[in-house]
Amino acid sequence: MANTDNLLSFVAAEAITEYALVSVNVDGKVAITDAATENNCVGIAQRACSAGDSVEVKVLGKSRAIAGGNIAPATMNLLMATADGKLIAFDAATDKYAVARMLPNINQASASSGDQINVIFTGPVALTAVTP
Repeated sequence: MANTDNLLSFVAAEAITEYALVSVNVDGKVAITDAATENNCVGIAQRACSAGDSVEVKVLGKSRAIAGGNIAPATMNLLMATADGKLIAFDAATDKYAVARMLPNINQASASSGDQINVIFTGPVALTAVTP
C-alpha cells in the first residue's frame, strides 16, 4: 500500500500543470511557483487542474517534476524553482531557496528543459554556500 502521509489536498488558485511546483498564497490556495525566491513553496502538484479544483500536492519526498533547463546532477543535484513551476540547478545565491534534489539513474543521468525528472522535494532551504 502506498504511503500518502506526505500527500495533501489544496484548492488551486489558478490552472496548474502536472508536476509543477506550487506555493501557498495569502488565501491558503496553491498557485504555480514562479521564482527561486519564493519561500512559501509547499510541494509538487501531482496532476493538472483548473482554478478552484482540489489538487493533490506532494509536500515531502519522492515525486516527478519538470526540468526548466539543463540539469547535470553530477555537478549540482540541488534544485530551485524557475518560471512555470519548473526546476533548475541551484545557483547558491543568498536570496534563493533550494527546494529539491534530482535523483539521477542509469536511464536519466541528466535532464533538459521540459524533461520529467525524479526528485526528492524537501521544501525551501536557504543555503549560502554549497559544495557539490
